[in-house]
Amino acid sequence: MVWVYTALSSLVLAAGLAAVIRRILGARVGWLRTLVVAWTALLAGIPLSGKVAVSAGVATERGELTTSDGTAAAFLLVASLWVFAAALAVVMLLEVLVPSGSVPGPREAVGRLRAWLRRTRRYLQIARAATGSGLGAVLRGGPGSASFGPALASVFNRSGVTFVKLGQILATRDDLLPAETTRALATLQSDADPEPYDAVAATITADLGDRPEALFRTFDAEPLAAASVAQVHTATTRDGRDVVVKVQRSKARRQVEVDTDILVRLAATAEQRWPWARDMAVSRLAAGLAQSLREELDYRIEAGNTAAGAAALRDRADIVVPAVDTGLSTRRVLVMDRLHGVPLSNGEAAVAGLSAERRVELADTLIGALLDTVFVAGVFHADLHPGNILVLDDGRLGLLDFGAVGILDTETRQLLALLLFAILSDDAVSAVDALTLAFDVPDDLDVPLLRRELGREIAALQLRTTVGGDTFARIFAVLRRHGIAVPGDVAAAFRTLTSVEAAVTLLDPGSSLLQSARSQLPSLLKRLAEPKRVAAQAVSQAGVVAAIARRLPERVEHLTRALGDGTFTVRTRAFGDAEDRAWLRDQVNNGLAAAFGITACILAVVLALSGGGPQLTDELSLFGLLGLALGFCGVTLALRVVVRLFQRRE
Repeated sequence: MVWVYTALSSLVLAAGLAAVIRRILGARVGWLRTLVVAWTALLAGIPLSGKVAVSAGVATERGELTTSDGTAAAFLLVASLWVFAAALAVVMLLEVLVPSGSVPGPREAVGRLRAWLRRTRRYLQIARAATGSGLGAVLRGGPGSASFGPALASVFNRSGVTFVKLGQILATRDDLLPAETTRALATLQSDADPEPYDAVAATITADLGDRPEALFRTFDAEPLAAASVAQVHTATTRDGRDVVVKVQRSKARRQVEVDTDILVRLAATAEQRWPWARDMAVSRLAAGLAQSLREELDYRIEAGNTAAGAAALRDRADIVVPAVDTGLSTRRVLVMDRLHGVPLSNGEAAVAGLSAERRVELADTLIGALLDTVFVAGVFHADLHPGNILVLDDGRLGLLDFGAVGILDTETRQLLALLLFAILSDDAVSAVDALTLAFDVPDDLDVPLLRRELGREIAALQLRTTVGGDTFARIFAVLRRHGIAVPGDVAAAFRTLTSVEAAVTLLDPGSSLLQSARSQLPSLLKRLAEPKRVAAQAVSQAGVVAAIARRLPERVEHLTRALGDGTFTVRTRAFGDAEDRAWLRDQVNNGLAAAFGITACILAVVLALSGGGPQLTDELSLFGLLGLALGFCGVTLALRVVVRLFQRRE
């Protein structure tokens, strides 16, 4: 029991000592390491102080005092202070070598180890895929190499779910990659074997609180479609509505988290090794792609996108967007009304029951809806390929899969409409002017050269009657050569214009998106500049101007009075920002602490070497004891400054 009492009492004292150490250092020092150091200092410091007292002549080996009680107490206090200073020094050294927070706790360490093992296994799998596809041999050449695209597609195809999805996203980025690379990546398919029904039911139960049989009147255990990240089942709700239930695969999120971590690391390595990767800023690109992949795993985002798409198309009676059942939808489960029809990707089978007039009408409706959502509403479907467009049983069009939605602000919509109209009107000068207003351009942009190069591509575009996969790819290539970054949503708008052409052609071979855009863009520009729209914007701007104008007379009068009185002055305030004042205050505090610490140390050395003052014992004088006390103060201040400086540097 004595040992238990001793251990507990020393632990309590160590906790108090640790609190004092943290307070004196004035920095974010880890509690655990401070407590361990304090406890060790107590256990080792008590017997060590006794030996020092014997050597200083304050006590005998048997613990008997050889001086007055006051002298012994003063000496033991100074000795204890130096034990405390030693503990401070150890904590400071640990903070310098291994800052608090850099070493994970036991639970975090186990988690990191497991993540490292998963990441290592994936690295080995990706390395084998890269070796087998020949990608390593063409990486130095980058996307400019003819074999880069096929090799990259082969690696992605062998590397599993996340990289297939990544390749599919990159296949749509004509603004970033050459057409040869995007065409190779477009061949990637994400079809997969369906997940067992028990796993699907477990996901639904975990997210919705009950099994599918209890939540729905009917639920088809066989999926309607299965992809690499999710699969879709048909069901009937309790109130009799036909719905589709999109369920995320149970291991999809963990796989994507591991793979996106690897993707970002590989991108950073690529930037260090190859100039083309630095030119493309692949680290930033990888971070954006990783974020897009994570968002695709949150079906609440898709539900919001679907609702936004429906709102943007509410005036189009011939276009249907499925309604989302928000009560049955979660992060991993998405329930929507089922649209009965045939995808346009089925070709003639989808439009066989439509008359020629109806096909022309639907083609015009689809084009008008696309232009309206992109240039007027600013919220548009960013993946409108024929597989996501249904010809419904009642002869209308249904739009599916709003997982990718583009959003454009008012100014960007207006400038993008002007840019597209200038391109279709063979006006390179206006096109470049719109580009420089809409996009981030380099300060050293060669505008005349850009006009000439862009003008040649625009002239070639005038001879085309349809939009193909490479229609805007050559224009994007010109922008890349001049270092002009195209915003992601703007690139998505151009991509949607390209992909919807295939659907328009399937509906009516005689229709053309380019021709319709040429005829409809002038009216769209007028709508963007219509009096009501401009007036609404003017009202808000006028309100801001009026608020400023109301304050002008008072300010002008104050200014003129000061000028008339000769009291007009210009005053600047140094360190007006709170962060600047805090920085200056820290520097002053550290400087004063360092000055006092150095002064105390110098005085301590002088007192210790002088040997003057009354002799307290044969080996210890009063000045020597005072020197030890001053030395403790100086060392403590110095340690405090060192720790704060190192932590600020980190």
